[in-house]
Amino acid sequence: MSRLKHVFDGTTENFQQLVLENSSKVLVLVNFWAPKADPCFKLWRALEGLSEEYQGRFLLVNVNTESQPGLVRESGITSVPTLKLFSKGAVVESIHGAQSEQSLRNVIDKYLPPPPGSTITAALQAYQAGDPDEALRLLAAASRNNPRDMNLHTMTIKLLFREHRFEDVTRYFSSLPEEARRNADLKHLSIHAGILQLAEQAPPAEELDQQLRVHPDDQETLLSRASLALVQDDHEYALECLLHAFQQDRNHRDGFAQQAMLSLFSLLGSGHELTRTFQQRMRDTLH
Repeated sequence: MSRLKHVFDGTTENFQQLVLENSSKVLVLVNFWAPKADPCFKLWRALEGLSEEYQGRFLLVNVNTESQPGLVRESGITSVPTLKLFSKGAVVESIHGAQSEQSLRNVIDKYLPPPPGSTITAALQAYQAGDPDEALRLLAAASRNNPRDMNLHTMTIKLLFREHRFEDVTRYFSSLPEEARRNADLKHLSIHAGILQLAEQAPPAEELDQQLRVHPDDQETLLSRASLALVQDDHEYALECLLHAFQQDRNHRDGFAQQAMLSLFSLLGSGHELTRTFQQRMRDTLH
């Protein structure tokens, strides 16, 4: 399908070595396409352009679904184009349908180490040398010049997390452009920081429980109690408190209770019993 150096055609015969074994050393993108599907060619052109840009930092393997029906069945492909990212022998992300080049770049960058000489590398070196302020300064300067670079924002937030600067995480996230604030990974990090900040500032659980017995609908007490339950991995009680807060005022703290529940659902997974139970209870509240 292509003569580019890091682009290959995948078949049943070479999939084990080309994809599964190679993914232990480098990120492998498998592009399931069909000759008669126009969106496939839009995605194909974007992927090949990225392959040339990244110069071997990932491998692109194109699988023709018409000539490789066995691979299609084994991979659970039900529509094209479908892109699966493999790392260490397993699928780490699936993408369905044609995507913009920037969207693809954001997904790829999530699973690649930063290239030598990049701002992120320099920031990590500064941090490892014991200078977190310099690391954050480098990232902030780069973010001003590249406000759409999600990797810079993600690294900034992660370093703030490491420094337990949870309030700064919330402040940083609020300052981001709207596109970045819609990013699911960044949103989860921001919510998690808010939870940890509440937990740090919260009174003891026994005191909060006493307050809730007197004022069971108090929003701030419910959120503080939920945050303590979350850091203690008591997910069910945390969800109970968050749902109660959501039922009282879903817009309190810009919808924090709802966002915290959605973040926890993502952590637990869609098949988890608590996710199914509380998603239904949220739906019941909304109707």
